[in-house]
Amino acid sequence: MQKHPDRPTFSSVLSNGAFLMLWIGQLLSQLADRVFIYALMIIAYSLTRSNLGVAVPLLSFGIPSLLFGSFAGVFADRMDRKGIMIVSAIMRGLLILLIVPLVGKSMVAIFLVSFFIYTAAQFFAPAESSSIPELVQKKDLIVANSLFMITWVSASMLGFGLGAPLVSYLEEKGTFVVAAVLYFFAAGAIFLVPLKYKDSRKRELKFSFFTDFVTGLEFLRRKFVVNFAIITSFVATSAIAIVSLLAISYAKDVLHIGERNFGYLIIFLGLGMLLGLGILERLSHYLKKGVLVTTGFILSGTILAVIANISDLRWALGLTFLLGVCNIVLTSSIQTILQQSVPRKIMGRVFGVQNMMINSAFVFPVIIWGGIADLWGITTAFSLLGGMLFLTGIATLFVPKFRSL
Repeated sequence: MQKHPDRPTFSSVLSNGAFLMLWIGQLLSQLADRVFIYALMIIAYSLTRSNLGVAVPLLSFGIPSLLFGSFAGVFADRMDRKGIMIVSAIMRGLLILLIVPLVGKSMVAIFLVSFFIYTAAQFFAPAESSSIPELVQKKDLIVANSLFMITWVSASMLGFGLGAPLVSYLEEKGTFVVAAVLYFFAAGAIFLVPLKYKDSRKRELKFSFFTDFVTGLEFLRRKFVVNFAIITSFVATSAIAIVSLLAISYAKDVLHIGERNFGYLIIFLGLGMLLGLGILERLSHYLKKGVLVTTGFILSGTILAVIANISDLRWALGLTFLLGVCNIVLTSSIQTILQQSVPRKIMGRVFGVQNMMINSAFVFPVIIWGGIADLWGITTAFSLLGGMLFLTGIATLFVPKFRSL
C-alpha cells in the first residue's frame, strides 16, 4: 500500500507541543463548564419538573453569547489572544467559587453569577479558534478541528458522566469547587502555549472598536459561503443542545431509566464522536468537506426521526452512538471550511460571530423545543428536530460553492 508522508494524523498533530497545550486547555475548560452546568440542570429539573425549567441554566449560558459574542471577536483580533484565554479561565474559576456560599440560599443569585461566568467565556472561544491556524499547518487543520470538536462532546460525556457521582458524594458545593479547580488548571495549560502577541497588532492598539466590528460584518455580508457555514454550524449545535435538553425527559418518560441516568445517552453520543474522529481522518482524503457536511446532516436527521419512535434502551443507545459519528464529521468539516475561507487578520471577528450563533443555540431552540416537548411530547420534538436537520442537508445541495469546498 502506498504511504502518504504528508497525510495528517492525530498523533502528528498532538505531537505538536504548542497545539497539545491549547487542546488540553480547551478540554479542561469545557469539562469545567459541563460539570458546572450538570449540577445546575439537576437542580432546575428537581425544582420545576419540566423541560422549560431545565432550559433556565442553559439560558445563563446562551444569553451572554447573544449580547457579547460578536464583540468579543474584535478583542481576539486586536489584543493578546493568549492573555484573553488565561484571564477568561481564571475569572470563571473565581466566579464559580462565589456561588459556593449561595447554594441553598438564592437560586436567582446563582443564575446571575452563572450569567457572568458565561460572559467571560465569550472571550475565550474566538481567541482559541483564531489561534489554531497559528499553531498547526494548513494540511493539519481538519484533524486539529476534529480534535477540538470531539473535545466539545467528550467534555459533555465526561462532565455529565462525572456529574452524578460528584453531586452524590460532594454535593453541589463540592461540585462547584471541582469545576473552579478545572478552570485554574486550564489557565495553566494555556500559559504554556507559545503564542506571541505580534508587534503588528501592538502598533494597531489605537483602533476604532465600532469600525473593526463593522468591518467583520461587511466581510460576512460579502462572503455567502462563510455566512452559510456559520448558519449550518448553528443548526448542528442546536441539535446537540436540544438533544441534551430532551435527554432528561427521554430517559425518564420513554426509556424509563430515570432522569439522573440521562448521562448514559450523552456518553454514547461522545463514543460515537470518537469513532467519527477516526473515520473523518480517512474520509477527508476522498470526499470534499461540503459533501461530508451534506451527508452528515441528512443522516443525522434520519437517525433522530427513528429515535423519536423507539423506546428500547439498546436501540436508543446505538442510534445515539451513530448520531455522534455524524455530528463530528459535519461540525469538524464546517469549522475547517471557515478557517480556510477567512483571512487571519479578521478571524477573531468572524469566529466571534460564529461563537455568538453557536451559543445562541442554547437560547431560542432550547426554549422552543422545550415548549414543544412539554405540549406535544418527546416523540414530536425529536421528529421535528430530525426534520430540521434533514432539510438543512438538502439545502446544502443548492449551494454549489459550499458543496465543492
